Amino acid sequence: MKLTKNIFSAPGFRRCMSFILILLSITGCKKGLLDVGPQVGAVDAQNAYTSNGTAQSILAGIFDIMGATGSFYHGQNSISLLMGLSADELVNYSSSVVYGQFFTNSLSGQGNNSNYFWSTIYQQLYNCNAAIAGLTSSTALTPAVKNQLLGEAKFARAYIYFYAINLYGDMAMPLTTDYLTNNSLARTPKAQIYQQIIQDLKDAQGLLSDAKYQNGTGGSTTDRLRPNKQAALAMLARVYLYTGDWANAETQASSVISTSIYVLEPNLNQVFLKASRETIWALQPITTGYNNADAYTLVVTASPASTVLTQLPLNQTLVNAFESGDARFTNWVGQYNAAATGTTPATTYYYAYKYKANTTFGSSAPVTEWPVELRLAEQYLIRAEARAQQNNLDGAKSDLNVIRSRASLAAVTASTQTDVIAAVAHERQVELFTEWGHRWFDLKRTGKIDAVMGVETPKKGGTWAAYKALVPIPASEILIDHNLTQNPGY
Repeated sequence: MKLTKNIFSAPGFRRCMSFILILLSITGCKKGLLDVGPQVGAVDAQNAYTSNGTAQSILAGIFDIMGATGSFYHGQNSISLLMGLSADELVNYSSSVVYGQFFTNSLSGQGNNSNYFWSTIYQQLYNCNAAIAGLTSSTALTPAVKNQLLGEAKFARAYIYFYAINLYGDMAMPLTTDYLTNNSLARTPKAQIYQQIIQDLKDAQGLLSDAKYQNGTGGSTTDRLRPNKQAALAMLARVYLYTGDWANAETQASSVISTSIYVLEPNLNQVFLKASRETIWALQPITTGYNNADAYTLVVTASPASTVLTQLPLNQTLVNAFESGDARFTNWVGQYNAAATGTTPATTYYYAYKYKANTTFGSSAPVTEWPVELRLAEQYLIRAEARAQQNNLDGAKSDLNVIRSRASLAAVTASTQTDVIAAVAHERQVELFTEWGHRWFDLKRTGKIDAVMGVETPKKGGTWAAYKALVPIPASEILIDHNLTQNPGY
């Protein structure tokens, strides 16, 4: 078969490899997702790591998959939507069985409701492992390109594993592309996976560009679409927060906060635009006609109780959490007033309006909003919590007041450690709502989930039990890999 050299040129090769990676990411594997076969590795070994351009194309393909709608990154199956339904952020009016199961906290170990995460996680981990192996062994790449791409691959692997263990708990942890080994992996303790995440992020920190951004071909850019050193530091700060390493969480967050290219946008309506100076790392949507595809479901344009569209308004518990005068409510919460119809009274629906480009558009229309994965405000909140846990209450309140001042709110009045920690939790709830499952994961890591969901789940028509803090592992995967075990309760 004759191949034209244009296929292996950038961007031609990038389009080719992105298509292959995306195809593999959405194609099932009869043997199970832990043992994705050697197809990607074979392509990589032969073609991808013998020149800078082809290696860059493979990494571009990994990030293109993240930018595609429909997986857990953004779109109808995103973590933001599904875990927002699971927590006390969103209300389900749709006929979607899966949305209903997440909303009422009634996931089943026998169903397919957990495959939305599992399939993306393990197919993407395979791609990352293949890239890390190929890049590490390659002697053909220039050092600068090799470092950047290897840093990106390790960052991506750490990022995916972070969500894997916070969704499922202990997980199988493949670090190679050996599908025979991967097919028989048992679950690795969560603490051990955290150590791998930390190591990957430390490696990425040393490999990635510092306080600047590179595009898919290694050129400098103002777009923040590929991770840099500060993205690795920001994820490290989050990981240390989750593992209770307060001193390191503070150190990493401080490093990001002190980097001059990042600024809290004073105008709240600028925060989620693609040119936002608050963004540390964002994704580029690659599906024609979308900005952040979450907005298509979050922005309410008709009565959710009557429309055929799936639109998810805010839970009243979240609406009530905003203080009077909070500018985030004014700017980030929309309102739809549904007129009375028949026996249905007039109803006001509040909805998440951080991302405002909620309609699809033609291929020639400009993209104005990117899905933001990491932003500066979270780093202030991480440092505030870490400082409070170390009893540096003045420092914690100072960070909280930076966030509150932008929201046009008065300074924190809390004076005890317990009250300051509670104040941090409140600010996280109203600052980070409907972003990446922060609320759900915060309730879990702080030990509040049983108390909160024990009240909220019955309101949603479900019954709460402590085991539901974890998502069930797909039964089909346990049948294939007998060393996997189901999460207790399922």
